[in-house]
Amino acid sequence: MKSKLFLMFAAWLPSVMASPLPEKADLLASNTVTAQYLGSMERPCYFRTALCPDRCDHAVKVARFRVLTNEAYEKPGKYGDDKAAAGNMLMVDARNDVPGQPDGMLQKLAELKPGQLVRLTQKHYYADLGDVMTPIRPVTELEVLQGGACEEIPSAPQDCAAREVMPVKRMRR
Repeated sequence: MKSKLFLMFAAWLPSVMASPLPEKADLLASNTVTAQYLGSMERPCYFRTALCPDRCDHAVKVARFRVLTNEAYEKPGKYGDDKAAAGNMLMVDARNDVPGQPDGMLQKLAELKPGQLVRLTQKHYYADLGDVMTPIRPVTELEVLQGGACEEIPSAPQDCAAREVMPVKRMRR
């Protein structure tokens, strides 16, 4: 009886421990980067489902990192995240434990100070969570580097194709 009662309430309890990576999880990409921690921010719910905003859990706290260099990149198949270039921004969920993330990662993220240099590894998996297939991106390694803050942060790479906008045809009256 107690175990059934616990299971009924387990869905409403916040997760305290990091859950293990599901058995059916395919590695799509892995990025190991040196980055500068820019701080954390609250990302609000964008009201895109019928459960929004009070039951959706879309609002998250994210830790923001600006990539300085990419030390290692692996993409074993056709799909997966692109190689993180210098200047790119990495967003990491700093409120919820992501499956496959080591215990204590949220504590490490909370202890970071803006401007610190870190080496982090973020993996991109496509996981079967039972009734849904979803991408998950756990941070598997986070190491604070000695040497203080970076003076110059590279800007995001410029992609000419992304900036081109199709002209709008004006209607005559």
